[in-house]
Parts: sequence; C-alpha cells; structure tokens
Amino acid sequence: MMSVPVATFLAGVGVGLTVAVPIGPMGVLCIQKTLAFGLLSGVATGMAAATVHVTYGILAGFGYSPTVTTHISAGASVLSLACAAIMFWFAVRTFRRKIVFGRADAGKPLCLLQSYRDALVCGFTNPFTIILFFAAFPALTSADQRLELPFLTFGIFAGAAGWFFILSAAVAVFRARLPEHRLMLANKAASCIFAVLGCLMIADALGLRRN
Repeated sequence: MMSVPVATFLAGVGVGLTVAVPIGPMGVLCIQKTLAFGLLSGVATGMAAATVHVTYGILAGFGYSPTVTTHISAGASVLSLACAAIMFWFAVRTFRRKIVFGRADAGKPLCLLQSYRDALVCGFTNPFTIILFFAAFPALTSADQRLELPFLTFGIFAGAAGWFFILSAAVAVFRARLPEHRLMLANKAASCIFAVLGCLMIADALGLRRN
C-alpha cells in the first residue's frame, strides 16, 4: 500500500505535469531560449516555470484557491493585455537577437538569470496558466492537511521541472544538428509565434474569442 507522503508527492507531480505539458507561452519561451542560447538557458526557463507553479501550489495548499481564482478571473482582461505586451516584447527582442552559437557566454550566470527572469514574468502574468493550475489542483490532489504541503509542492516542482528539462534536452539535440542559418530561421519563427500569442491574448482580453 502506498504511503501518504509518496501518494501526495505523486499527486503533485501530476499537477505539475498537467499545467506544464500543454505548449503555451512558457513552452514556446523554453524552446526559444534553448534554440538561442542552449540547454542551460532552457533549463533555467523551466526552473522559473516550476517556481511559478510551486508558488501557486502553496497558495492553493493553504486554501487560497477560490480567492485567487476570483481575483484572477475579475482581472483576467488586464492580465491578458499585460501578457500580450510581454509577448510582443519577446517577439521584437527575439527577432532582433542573434543566436548564441559556440560561444562561452551562453552559460554565464547573467544569461541564465535573464532567462529565469523572463520566464517568471511570463508565468506570473499569464492568467490562463493560473486558472488552469487552480482548476487542476483540486481534481488531482487529495491532500487536505498542511503537513502534506511540502510533499505536494516538491512534487509540483519535480513534475514541472522534469517536463521542461525533457523539452529543453530534446530541443538542444535538435539545435546541435542544425546549421547556424537554420537556427536563425527557427528563432525568427519563435518570434512570430510570440506575436501570434500576443494577438490571441488581446483577442481574449477584448472578448473576441468568446462565444
């Protein structure tokens, strides 16, 4: 019979994977950072995503899900516009930035810190990630006691971080097999995806995608 801490940890892994696996702004950002700067930058992006998920996990574990969801839903339009602005910022910056290919500064702390920062900003301003997280949390967990919260949050972190590490590693393998000019094209494509995501965020904020 599975012990309660193990079951709670696995439930946390399930929550982390449920929110992390769907490819959205954070997934695109992880792919772009790996294409542009290499594996470590993609992993740093994934660690930031896992940090965002753990933060929400702690809030949900202490019973703040209804309050947070209500506030997020009420301010979803504003957050969507803020996230759209960030997507356009990523799009312009990605389009103008050159690929770091075979250079030592790709793994420097400043580069990794910038990747981590960008992903934190993206994660904390995306209302759909927040709503998805709080929707998945009660459905996949049975942890009602705060004593189980450390196992739950560690599971969330492991699930999210594990997925983004796999994603970064896969993209890094792809990156190593492509010549530099094709990597540049892939980076430009990521820039276009950021712009499209920004447009979709604006459409959601204005209610254009609602039936």
